[in-house]
Amino acid sequence: MRDKRKDNKQVANSLVMVLQFGINAIVPIILCTLIGTWLTDRFGSKWFAIVGILIGIVAAFNGAYRSVRGYLKNQETPGQRARRLEEEERNEAQSKDD
Repeated sequence: MRDKRKDNKQVANSLVMVLQFGINAIVPIILCTLIGTWLTDRFGSKWFAIVGILIGIVAAFNGAYRSVRGYLKNQETPGQRARRLEEEERNEAQSKDD
């Protein structure tokens, strides 16, 4: 029962990470593109739009990297998981013996 809850929690965390990744990628690009387009219309130089798109792309990659890095920092490695499961099995076997 406990492993099923942990699996559900891991699935939920993965879905949240995917949604955050999408939001972190789309929002900065759209906002910077809109600002660059507005500046282009206002001042008449196409470079504002290009710079806005580039800044949005850099901001999107930075945000996505930070969210993925934070998510992976909280994950246990396969070795840690195996040790934890072995320890839980030993504790359950000891509690049954007592």
